[in-house]
Amino acid sequence: MEIDDILQEFENSARASSRVTKPHQTDLYAQLVTAMVNERMAPDVLPYQGQLLSQVLDLLSQQQQYLLDSHEYGDSNAGSGVISSDFKLQLMIVETEVERLNYLVRSYLRVRLAKLDKFNIFYINKAASTASTDGSADQLLSPGEVDYIHKHFKILTQLYNACFLKKMPHFLTLLDDTSGGQSMVSEPDIHHPVFIKVITKFPISVRVDAEEVLELERDGIYVVKYSLVRKYVEIGDVQLI
Repeated sequence: MEIDDILQEFENSARASSRVTKPHQTDLYAQLVTAMVNERMAPDVLPYQGQLLSQVLDLLSQQQQYLLDSHEYGDSNAGSGVISSDFKLQLMIVETEVERLNYLVRSYLRVRLAKLDKFNIFYINKAASTASTDGSADQLLSPGEVDYIHKHFKILTQLYNACFLKKMPHFLTLLDDTSGGQSMVSEPDIHHPVFIKVITKFPISVRVDAEEVLELERDGIYVVKYSLVRKYVEIGDVQLI
């Protein structure tokens, strides 16, 4: 077999691999976009998409390894004149896809961390109460996020104590105090209005109050209180926009 035949076989196999994985990759990309937009638009933290992120990270690892192997192949044959422009274009496309997926993953995690920072004590209490009932931290937060909120609270407490809490009476230093009719724990406003798009095939009936029921039809776009559609967002019948 000639060297040209070997190189052509390599390029053909690379293109075939790309065609096989593209539908799966497109599906993962769409799911990741939906998860990121839902997380950004929701006032509270949605259940952690651990399985989706695991699949995306596996795909990124495969793509990065493919790029590494391809660049090594290109470098070793750069002077032979056998590297086609199509091959170089393919590498540029794969690199662009990798950057796009990386951006979505970072955006998704940053939005979640921003909420955990803002409602730190609330989610510490939520994680603790969930763990005490079923022995786990549920799927609302990942293990890394649970560890993060505790470390964040420890650092915040040390900062407040160093700045002003140590000068105040002890009963006024509790950051999670809920006595006196005023809670010190900030909570997400689940009654905040949100824009939604219905994607389920069947209509959804939402009770607005004791007398009014709102019918949400497929492909319809509505503005409703988040608390009314929260469970439908979590199961995927409704998307936030």
